[in-house]
Amino acid sequence: MPDPGRSILFRDQQNLELAEEAREMSLAFADSAYLRWISGEEDPHKAWEMYFDRTQRQIRTLLDGLLATFPPEDRDKALELAGCVEAFCLPSDAVESRVFENPGSAAGFLIGVSPLAVQLSAEIAWGMNIAHPYLPEDLPDGWEAATMHAQESLALILSRYVRAAERLGEAPVPMSMVVLAMQKSRGPDGGPSSCYDAALAFALTHELAHIRNGDLLPTRHRQAAALIPEHMASVLDISAEESEELTADAATFTACFNFLLTVASLAPDNPLRDARSPRELLHREAQFMITAWHSARRATEACEAYYTAVSILSDIAFRRGDDDAASRLLTTAMRLPYIQSYVQQVREQVLTKTYGPYMWTEHDVVYRRGYASWRAFFVGNLLPAVSRDQRAEEPDWLSDWKTPADLAREPRYLTAVIDEGQRQADALGRELGPDDGQTLAARANLAYIRSQAGDTAGAITALVNLIPDMERVWGADDLNIFPVRHNLAWLLGETGDTAGAVAAFTELLAAQERVLGPDDPDTLDTRYELAHLRGTTGDMTGAVADFLQLRADHERVLGPEHAATLATRQSLAHWQERLGDTARAAATLAELRSHEVTVFSPDHPGTRAAYEARLEDHTRRLGRGHPDTLTTLWFLAVLRGKDGDAAGAAAAYTELLEHDLGSLGFDEVDLRITRDNAAHWQRVPGERHQAG
Repeated sequence: MPDPGRSILFRDQQNLELAEEAREMSLAFADSAYLRWISGEEDPHKAWEMYFDRTQRQIRTLLDGLLATFPPEDRDKALELAGCVEAFCLPSDAVESRVFENPGSAAGFLIGVSPLAVQLSAEIAWGMNIAHPYLPEDLPDGWEAATMHAQESLALILSRYVRAAERLGEAPVPMSMVVLAMQKSRGPDGGPSSCYDAALAFALTHELAHIRNGDLLPTRHRQAAALIPEHMASVLDISAEESEELTADAATFTACFNFLLTVASLAPDNPLRDARSPRELLHREAQFMITAWHSARRATEACEAYYTAVSILSDIAFRRGDDDAASRLLTTAMRLPYIQSYVQQVREQVLTKTYGPYMWTEHDVVYRRGYASWRAFFVGNLLPAVSRDQRAEEPDWLSDWKTPADLAREPRYLTAVIDEGQRQADALGRELGPDDGQTLAARANLAYIRSQAGDTAGAITALVNLIPDMERVWGADDLNIFPVRHNLAWLLGETGDTAGAVAAFTELLAAQERVLGPDDPDTLDTRYELAHLRGTTGDMTGAVADFLQLRADHERVLGPEHAATLATRQSLAHWQERLGDTARAAATLAELRSHEVTVFSPDHPGTRAAYEARLEDHTRRLGRGHPDTLTTLWFLAVLRGKDGDAAGAAAAYTELLEHDLGSLGFDEVDLRITRDNAAHWQRVPGERHQAG
């Protein structure tokens, strides 16, 4: 039998001495009790051998696949990494993946991947894929009820998984949704196997990015530019270590996407892989773009799920008493908004140009909105209630914790950012000249920062002085000037200078219609602002007429489900209502709702009502003690508590205790939590508290 740690694609470059170090590290970290349970082998060393043999093949295959996605110009770097990097699965209760500088004689790095992070990420990605489908209109009637059940099941399985992860070794980790699903289905585009592969790829790529980018090396040897420039990071109190993590996080998405796309495109069973005829080639191109969309979707899911898993693991580490690990993991989880912004930018500006319009859609936006509300709901409401260990005190670092986004909104930091922006603009003016494009762009950015800081007057003055310089250098119809003119018009309206705003938008609209055409989205956006201003001046009849025409144009140009179309319908209904035409306003809102994609998430306005109706239906058809009825009742108890319905929450928890909850997998911990929650809501009638 070949060495399970031996490279497949890079066997000539692999450092076998380093591979042996990976074996030794895996053995050093081994948890005998867990490995005996997972392998069924009583002998500790044999149990570890079985575990290492299985996981190391998987890890090395994935590492080879990631290295193989390097572009041709980086081939030498891939060969170098193949000889100086090995990876292995850390066993059982490791909450963090880590990069080790090899302690042995072979030069290189060892990556230890946390299996908990991978399993939780895959679990969440697969569960959310079922609970919040990307393309609900393609599903059969009644899919909403299936997503509600999936959401309940995900909450229950994660609750049990989290408790087991807190005390690994005491009890087996429960069989997970994704493992059960993998035994039944292995769909290529959305199956549980691809969710697990994406989760493992994301976790390994994140640590590999540190090595590839040179974060572990002196600054002069680093290869990747920081996601946040050093001078801005210092203004926001972002440490060098955290800045390195942000850069690695940002690099992870693209590498994960490339890996997933390559695996799908080069699969041996891909019938279009060796297409030759023109018809086959055209079909292959279309299939490739669809595969690219699925790969981008799966990489985005892995990203979202990874940071949710990290926040859960941070809570587990905190309840274990490991405050240092909890702090590091929370810091990682708090970076998600930055990474989401970066992923969106990459998908919109980079991938779309290469792979077509599949890279970022309205469905992605809706899906992520549902995902975000679920993450907040689970971490904020369910996670504290399901833990075995309750710590009453908050850690010192959590009470005054602020994310970079929080800091960026504070006046003292905004002032520092403005000062830094002014310094950059002045420096560019001296080095490149006042008419250089970078200097003008820096001045536009500085004006935007001033507006964000609340200095609207200063921003207006800056733009009034900037626009003539831009027009003199680039010409009045340059496309780069239009957004700047739009910002000036909008700020004038914000100050109450409606006449000035209308004049500025009207002049801009004429230029946009001449240069961009009447159907350009930017042109339509300017018409939207003018229609709104018309209503604010008291001409509500004119505003309704403008929005009626704009709605028709938005539907024709962008489609009925585009965000801009939906916003136009919303504004039309608003001005119809203001005009007193309540019947047409109601019809417009009904039309708006009919085009919105239905996504059941804990913060959706109709969610609780939907679950109340679901409970009534289950009780009538299945009976009060049926597992599906009890699952819905448990989930609804949490929702009632979140809404501040103390009596309803207490009634739901009390009714749960009247039944045998063994069918739901409830153990003594679940029963204690249920009793505690029932008592809690009975003590605080009418007050708004979180359950648990």
